[in-house]
Amino acid sequence: MTFAVEHAGALEDIRANGQAVTFASTTMVYDAANDTSTSSTTSVAGYAMEVGGDPKQYERLSLKEEDTLTLLFAATTYGQLPALGSQVTWASKIYTVRHVKKVAPDGTAIIARVVVSR
Repeated sequence: MTFAVEHAGALEDIRANGQAVTFASTTMVYDAANDTSTSSTTSVAGYAMEVGGDPKQYERLSLKEEDTLTLLFAATTYGQLPALGSQVTWASKIYTVRHVKKVAPDGTAIIARVVVSR
């Protein structure tokens, strides 16, 4: 069973009430054959809207509430999620992903609550 229809509906709702975002993370990839490292950027695009966060969760993650947000996120591509440590610009400020809680009845993410901090 797939929840692609539910994802499409959630994406449309968040698109109508939120804003476009892209989560990006850069990692170094080592090529042993050439003994070189290059950077590789991975991005996940979609739409997000700020929702109420959980101060107790922020505390468990050792985050300051005044520097932390929770975003309800739906990826443009069904099933994609932002990686921990990836960055996103929200309200002209750069935030880093600290926690991702997906909603995935069949294991494939429909949406996620993404905790980000500065």
